[in-house]
Amino acid sequence: MQNLFIAITISCFVLFWFAVRHKLSMRVYIIWSLFISFAAVAGFFIQFPPSFALTLLGTVITIVCCSILLVNTKINMYLLLAIHISRIPVEFILYALFKAKMLPREMTFIGCNYDIVFGITALIFLITGIFFRKIFNFQIFRLWNIFGICSVLIVVLLGILSSPIPIQLIAYDQPNIAMLQFPYALLPNLVVPLVILSHILLLRNSVTSTFR
Repeated sequence: MQNLFIAITISCFVLFWFAVRHKLSMRVYIIWSLFISFAAVAGFFIQFPPSFALTLLGTVITIVCCSILLVNTKINMYLLLAIHISRIPVEFILYALFKAKMLPREMTFIGCNYDIVFGITALIFLITGIFFRKIFNFQIFRLWNIFGICSVLIVVLLGILSSPIPIQLIAYDQPNIAMLQFPYALLPNLVVPLVILSHILLLRNSVTSTFR
């Protein structure tokens, strides 16, 4: 399962690189992901769980910086949509982690996480867009991106509130400890930012029609 998640993470990163081809933003992501990986492998987040919450601030800064850097970048809509398809296997990994008692039910599709819907609909948009490119300019596509961002943020919030940190409010019997370990620490700090940034770029370029 760890190997599958690593493969998904690498795939998302590669797809994003080919979608935007922006060296500076990719360097930011590489540096950030290496920092998170080393900290997780060293067990730093397990020993000091509150520190993991602070990394999310770094993640927000990374998203904002990359979003600004990519303002005038022409993107490949199809590759960014392919990133969202990864949300399907990720949801099954989260379910497996729940069964392994590493995160709470609330973070899975049998709980309060409906993110798999956006993975499935991303596939539909991708296939439709191949034959009918104008779908990317439709209002439904823009709304899909807005609701997709909201869905991811809800899952992130559930992950924070169920983590063994001072602000934990739910899942005391089975807290979210998976995200404190490698490689799953990369989910909220690398995969999720790529998903959110992909939504932002898809939405922005849908409005301006600056895509390739």
